[in-house]
Amino acid sequence: AVPRRSARVSQLHGIALTAADMMDPAKEEHPANHERSQRLFRQILAHRGIYSTSRAPCISRDLDVNADDEEHRRYEFTKVIFNKLKMRGIHGIRHFRMICIHTDTGETGTLSARTFEGVLSQCGVRLVDTQYEQMLQLFTTEDDETIDYVRLLAHGFSNWSEQRHRVVEEAYDELRKGCPGGFLDASAIERKFDPRVLTKALIPDLVEHEAAQEFLNQWSDGNLAADGIIRWHDFLDYYLDVSLSFNTDQEFCNFACKSWGINPDDWLATQIFRKYASEDREEALPPEDFKRMLYELDDTTTEEEADAWYSAMDEDNNGEVSLPEFLSSKVLKVKRLFDKFDSNDERSVGKETMVQILKHLNSSISDEEAEAVYCYADLDNNGDVSFCEFLENNLLQLLHIFDDFDRRRSRSFSEADMKQLLRRLDPGLDDSDMKHIYKAIDVDGSGSISFVEFCESHVLRAQALFDRYDINRSRSLTQFKFRELLMDLDNSLTSQQMEAIYQLLMDQNDGKVHLGGFLHPNIVKIKMLFDKYDRDRSRYLDSVEFRTMLKDIYKQATDREIEAIAEVVCPMGGEQGLSFMTYIQRFKDIQRKYDGIQLAKKRKAREKAKSKGLVLIEE
Repeated sequence: AVPRRSARVSQLHGIALTAADMMDPAKEEHPANHERSQRLFRQILAHRGIYSTSRAPCISRDLDVNADDEEHRRYEFTKVIFNKLKMRGIHGIRHFRMICIHTDTGETGTLSARTFEGVLSQCGVRLVDTQYEQMLQLFTTEDDETIDYVRLLAHGFSNWSEQRHRVVEEAYDELRKGCPGGFLDASAIERKFDPRVLTKALIPDLVEHEAAQEFLNQWSDGNLAADGIIRWHDFLDYYLDVSLSFNTDQEFCNFACKSWGINPDDWLATQIFRKYASEDREEALPPEDFKRMLYELDDTTTEEEADAWYSAMDEDNNGEVSLPEFLSSKVLKVKRLFDKFDSNDERSVGKETMVQILKHLNSSISDEEAEAVYCYADLDNNGDVSFCEFLENNLLQLLHIFDDFDRRRSRSFSEADMKQLLRRLDPGLDDSDMKHIYKAIDVDGSGSISFVEFCESHVLRAQALFDRYDINRSRSLTQFKFRELLMDLDNSLTSQQMEAIYQLLMDQNDGKVHLGGFLHPNIVKIKMLFDKYDRDRSRYLDSVEFRTMLKDIYKQATDREIEAIAEVVCPMGGEQGLSFMTYIQRFKDIQRKYDGIQLAKKRKAREKAKSKGLVLIEE
């Protein structure tokens, strides 16, 4: 079933969150768009040396065409001509206009009627006698044999909205950034343009390998100044023409962005971001301005959600959100998807819906991988994930990491690969930290890590918690600071339980808890799994619950191996379980038993290979 489209989705307070939400201008904006189109059209003509006062008046869209109204008949005639030109593709009208200008040697904005008819014929438009006579009636000047081609063209230009103008400005500014002195030339156009945007739907007779040349022909020497520089009006010239072939702002803006490798969603996000940034600091938002933006985008945003948004965005913890942080997070797209699928406005989604959202964000994510992300986010195990939970649980960062896995054919990381990724995520990690983190992720000791394993390890969550209290970035916490961390993790922990955890993790040499020791053994994951099976919150697991939890921790272990591990603290045949305190105190014994089983399996595999004259190569 298609989810109901929430009222919040398409545009929040008139602002599109993603390119898919972009709407066409309201009917009330037509006069302003028409005047903008006419003004820019005259500027472009003047840039080409054609100075004409001819223009087209704005006619309401609500009025029916009246055959006795000369302006309506002008619009209708131009519409017929333009529709025929557009049948040749998005460059049809441009080709026609440029021929008119080049043929107009007197630069008057007029051509003789027969010459103009010839230009139309050259562009594939042949007038029958009645059309020729109608053209004479509507567009001749005081000289009955001269056509005011500027007036005819002007009657076709009225759809240049503010959105279209902004996206072309953005594209021009982006292109200039990479040019010496900020001067855009044809070589930069050739280098940056993506010919794949010129499809057969846009240019029917186009041969695919000629797409780049088709585009470059629009910037030939005859269309530019002698120095070959593409100035703003040259750039605008092209897009004002092709704009007439796009019926919606969404189609046009997507075309303009993708032509130059600009992500349409990023462009829209940039517009929103800069709307709330100060003029002297367009690339950053302090907390108060960032939250003001959120409240104006969606006045139902709660304070908790606003705080979660801000914390998720401010990745470097410098007290403000930068534009690159905002764009890389794709948070507006996530917000849009949450609103789209949250059909009952409950501000949370279930497992199936969460998987759909993740697949919309990245179509290559598998069901198993998406479910692992869902389980990672559903921290309270209530079956639903709120937008706030999505942000608070670092899912934006987790999805960026998925991109790294997705780029690999094996969709897995070796130890060296994972350490490289960890170093990129946190340049301050030393070799010892990375070794412990890797062991915390590679629980089965296979030597390779899948995205699912990465999610199930909860290392991102654990490190984020540790960093919150490691204020001076020493990668270690005193016992006092560590107790604060544990209270943050679970404020119902008793003093005895906190002491047991501290004794499990502390460094015997200095009495501190180091990052590596905190992550291996990963106390966050240990406690989360205990809580998962401690459904009555009694801080006690019976023997069945305990064995089920062990199976969840050591997924590759056989039932027989799980039984052997469980016997370390729960003797076989007995119904006795264990408390959380006992579990923490005996965790090292449990882990040693598992490690011993793995070593025995490897030893047995080596002996079996040796008996067959083979050499077992271990990762």
